[in-house]
Formats: sequence, structure tokens, C-alpha cells
Amino acid sequence: MERVSAPTDDRRLVAGRYRLRSVLGSGSMGTVWSAYDEFLHRPVAVKEVRLPPGVPPARVTELRERTLREARAIAVLSHPNVVILHDVVREHGDPYVVMELLPSRSLAGLLSQMGRLTVAQTAAVGEAVAAALEAAHTAGITHRDVKPGNVLVSDDGRIKLTDFGIARNVSEATMTHTGMMLGSPAFIAPEVATGGPVTYTADLWGLGATLFAASEGRPPYDADGDPLETVVSVVQGDVPRPSPGPLAPVIRGLMMKKPSERMSLAEVRRRLHPLLTQPRHTLFPAELFTESEVSRVRDEASVTRVIPKVPALPEEPDTEDVSAPAGGALAADPGPLPFATDDEPASSSRSTRTSRPPRESAHAKRSSLWPSWLPRPNTELLTGLPGTLTERRNVLAAAVVVFVLAAALGFALTRLLAG
Repeated sequence: MERVSAPTDDRRLVAGRYRLRSVLGSGSMGTVWSAYDEFLHRPVAVKEVRLPPGVPPARVTELRERTLREARAIAVLSHPNVVILHDVVREHGDPYVVMELLPSRSLAGLLSQMGRLTVAQTAAVGEAVAAALEAAHTAGITHRDVKPGNVLVSDDGRIKLTDFGIARNVSEATMTHTGMMLGSPAFIAPEVATGGPVTYTADLWGLGATLFAASEGRPPYDADGDPLETVVSVVQGDVPRPSPGPLAPVIRGLMMKKPSERMSLAEVRRRLHPLLTQPRHTLFPAELFTESEVSRVRDEASVTRVIPKVPALPEEPDTEDVSAPAGGALAADPGPLPFATDDEPASSSRSTRTSRPPRESAHAKRSSLWPSWLPRPNTELLTGLPGTLTERRNVLAAAVVVFVLAAALGFALTRLLAG
């Protein structure tokens, strides 16, 4: 990781083992330190996770536990293109994530110095990041923030993806109902910018935007303007077109507005493989990694910000297929009706009610069962009886039949006894 500040005098010990040496990077969600593992005698990177401001004390414990669980999930990743997570510890109740320390520079730092990458360099970066994301998605992990600032390049050709959103998940847990979100405006996926769920397809967009920045020397959307304007452009504007070349089809395939239309990672790797004609350790000159050549310019395009969600544009109706996609989940049942009717229980849904016959036809069917030679009962007199209207009518009909039979039997007995 590239150093962004001079060594500090804060030589504190974390968890009785990790000696903090100097700050490698700092942001709104934490600080990354260059540290030394005094037990295994090796250099490591320690990320001090910072909880977002304004968190109620009752939720602090919950968010700390969430951080540890996210770290445990990410620790299962073992891939050459993923920064290794060594340990997760607590110090004064706060979580610290211990990671592999890779002497490297971020892709954002390289772009600020080089302007743009060659086709071979961009292909190597794209293939490595795609391989890392493929391993993460197989393990059920979404990166959530793919951008040049999270891609590390070392002078020996190693390219690794870092910062799998541990602190981001914690921070976003406090923003669910605030209309705000975390993200890098120039690299955020349109569906995420509108408040939609963050799925693996958002990583595909981030990879495409990263390759766009690497090949064009600029982010796909304006990073110098207002973050909100940038996000509005992502959601409502046209997708920028990359320059013609062998990388253009891959970038266009990844940066599709509809997540379902984005190119798969397997296809990305298949298309980039023929472009990997140069050994990786010779792709980036050694002078890019000397201390004097390390740029101190902060890359604003890769800064994670708190930004408001942007309403999505209404989608045009699809005239070819208006049915739900095969295998898609059904909408949630609306639950019981707020009132009960005479002909259906309170737990029946609205969709069930619309498929039933009208009340008049059902009433006519019941009325046809009433003997024609009996007078119609006054239904107003039935409201005081227990049970539903149908049950009350059945009881009354039975009572009338019994009365008629009893009267007929009594008349017959009277005639018989009287001779």
C-alpha cells in the first residue's frame, strides 16, 4: 500500500501484539496503519475501523459485532489477487482488522502520475480484478466498492483487490432510513445510486468503470463537480463510450445500465486473456514505486463519500415480455384484510377475493335452496343470532321445516284419535 503520510509518534500496541508504525491512509470510515506483528515478526497492515458519527450507544455493540462477522466472512477468501486478511482483534472494544502488507501503489496513484495505462497494463489489471471478484462472488461476498483506489499494484507484478467493505457495511447499517448512502460517485453503479440493493452486478459496473479510468486516464463521470451532480449523471445520463480499441467491447459490456445485461466475469477474463502478452513483472517500471516518485496528490474520484440517493428514472414498459421472469420471487403476500366479510375469512388476500364469484350470484345460489312453498324470512331478524349470515339462514330453515312437520303430524294424530 502506498504511504500517504509521514510516520507518526503514536507507537501504540494493539491487542498486545501489533505495533502501529505509520499511517498508510485515512478516511471517514477508518485509518490504515503500517504495523509490525511482534509475535510472528512480520510487517502487516492494520485497519482501525471507525464507527460512523451519531450512532446511538445502544447500537454500538451491535455494529462492532457486525464488523467482526463481516471480517470472518471475508477471511475465507484465499486468492492470489485478494489481499489476505490475517486477523481481527479488539482494542478497548473497537475492532481492528489485520491484513497483508503489500509494498505497492494504488491504481489511482499510478493514474495520477502516468495519466493512462497501456492496453497490456489495463488488461492485466482487469484480468486480476475479475479473478478476485469471481472468487469473492463464488464465496457469496460482494466487494461493494470496486474502484482504482482499491486496486493495488506492486513492482513485482502482483495486482490485488483490497478493502472488501467491512466498515462500509457497518456505516450503511446506520443510513437505511436516512436517504443517504456511501459510495464513490464516479464509480457507483446506477441501481445502487438509486437506493437499490447492492448485489454482485454492482461489482461488474465498478470493474467496467475502473477499466474505463485506466484506459482513458479519467473517470467515466466528472469527479471535479458536485458529488450529487455526478451521481445524477450516473443514473440519468448516457453511459460514456470508451475509445475504440480491444478493450472497448469489454468496458461497454460491463457498463450496462441494466444489471442483468452486464458481461459475466468469466467472459471478461476470456476476452482479456489474449491481451496478456507481456509478463506482469515487466509491465510497470520500477521507478514508479520509488519513494521520490510516489505522488501525494489525493485522487478525488476514488474518495468514498456520503451522498444522497437519486430517484430512478421510470422504466419504459417492455412490450415483448410483461410477465415476471422465470424463477423470480413472487411479491410478498399483503397479509390479512383489515376487515372480515360474510363470505370469506379475514385471512384471505385481495387477489383471492377478485377471483371469487360476485356476492349477488352466490346469494342467488343459496336462495335457490329455499323451499318455494315457504315464506321468505326477514333477514333483519337474523342479525341478532350468532354465527355468519349463511349459518343463521340454515338454522332458520331447519326450524321452519321442523315446525311444519310437527304441525302436520299433530293434525294427523288428532284426526286419528277423533275417529
